[in-house]
Amino acid sequence: MKKTFLIVITLLLFMMPLAVQAEEDTGLSSMFETGFGIGAVSIDGELYNQIAFRPTFTIGKLSMGLDLAVYINAEGRISTHNWDEFKDYLNMLYFFSWATKYDPFYIRVGGLDEVTFVNGISIDRYTNMLEYPVKKRFGTEFGFSNKHKEDRGIAMSFYGFIADWTEIGGVSSMPGLLGGRFAIGGFLEIGLSAVADLNPFNAFEDDLDGDGYADLMDMFPMNENFHVDTDGDGVADAADVDDDGNNKWEFTPVPGLTPEIIETYINPMFPTFDGYESKDTVETLYMPTIDTLMTQHPAVFSASADITIPIIRSSGFSMEIYSVGAILGYLDGHTSVMELTADDVFLGTSPVGIGFTVSNFLTAKLEYRWAQENFQYGFFDRNYDLNRVYFVQEDGQSFVAKTKYDQLLSTNLPQLQGFYGAIGINIANFFTLDCNYMNMVSKVGDVLQTFQIEAAVPKGTIPLVSEITAYYHRNNDPNPWDFKHPSERTIMGATLGMDLGGGVSIVYNYMLTYRDMNGDSVIDPKEENVTIMNVETGFNF
Repeated sequence: MKKTFLIVITLLLFMMPLAVQAEEDTGLSSMFETGFGIGAVSIDGELYNQIAFRPTFTIGKLSMGLDLAVYINAEGRISTHNWDEFKDYLNMLYFFSWATKYDPFYIRVGGLDEVTFVNGISIDRYTNMLEYPVKKRFGTEFGFSNKHKEDRGIAMSFYGFIADWTEIGGVSSMPGLLGGRFAIGGFLEIGLSAVADLNPFNAFEDDLDGDGYADLMDMFPMNENFHVDTDGDGVADAADVDDDGNNKWEFTPVPGLTPEIIETYINPMFPTFDGYESKDTVETLYMPTIDTLMTQHPAVFSASADITIPIIRSSGFSMEIYSVGAILGYLDGHTSVMELTADDVFLGTSPVGIGFTVSNFLTAKLEYRWAQENFQYGFFDRNYDLNRVYFVQEDGQSFVAKTKYDQLLSTNLPQLQGFYGAIGINIANFFTLDCNYMNMVSKVGDVLQTFQIEAAVPKGTIPLVSEITAYYHRNNDPNPWDFKHPSERTIMGATLGMDLGGGVSIVYNYMLTYRDMNGDSVIDPKEENVTIMNVETGFNF
């Protein structure tokens, strides 16, 4: 009762600004805004109504956003499942930030909206909030630079990030995705970058029913007593008299249980079966526990070097040329970094690239690319967290955990070369369009393409409309135009906000992507889609 009371009091404190009359001058007009969302969610098989408050505070360079959710069941009881552990309180912080990425010092903790290094050769528009608000990750990004100091001497900068602190202290006590970039030089800039997922198998740690089996594999993720169904008949092996589906009921051998007893007394109880067999002779599906997965976990990494040379820099026009190269590698859990050879890493380059900017109207890039076999540009991309791990049934008898890198190797990409282009257009702050396209071809005609497009109408452009955005991404795909057959590398979505007046707006968010949920390497758009939708009411003061 005390915990419920504290929850209610906390929410009331954060909602107090909403009670301020609009005509009063509070001095907070540029400091406070909040979102209010209502929806339904299923927790442990029970349906709850969700009420969420998402206030944002801004004071100078300091910003903070909270995500406070209350879950109420059919009996009117407030669930405390998201208020009883330390990590739950971390989840209440959507973000906390100081300054921007362009300031001498910058830091943000919580949700990371976009992380990109050197034109996306290794990490491209990664976000740890792809599944928000269904799944929250608590990350950090930070940077410092002395480029803005007149007496700086040698210009230097560093930017680093970690995707999710909550992965540290789990079963493996090993962080997942992290990285950093160090750059030196003012007129001519040289940069070194590294990105690594030190334990992709951290993605298997989610275990709602606490039975020790990862939700991604568990065939009964909401039931702690069951986890596997070998014959796929909907009955768990632990409760099935015919685990392998061969129409023979199965018995457990015990002393004194002779064939004569079975045939005389027990077998007649199963008239629909063709006979019986010992459980000791039945091959059932093996599913590794989370502890087993963490014993020998892999790691995926990329390292890159880049150089940028400005050609023209003026107030209305700038042009630069650049070159970048990166390696992509994998440690299988048995090999150390010192044991890696040239055959264990794959090289990708953009040896020549040119970029230019025309005022605030146009930005563009064009570069030639050459990649060794099994190198993938933008490997750590926007939907990396969804493709980070998967599993396959090996010989039909065991689940084997795989990473996105394993999938890359199974694809067996050939050596490729081609081009990459990007263009951004801003029409009088009325409409913005960003488009990226990559086309890579092998010697025998294999094609790999990337297509990304995002369009937006800024806030205040259209009366009664607070926000409009839409996007479609399909990375490293043979045919990004095959809309009827999406892949795991497909992600699309839209946001529409309507201004109701008086500082009140309704915002509708929609995102659609896909995940191979049964391990057959084929995407069924109807059964294996991941859809996130939410509608929020916002109050701005």
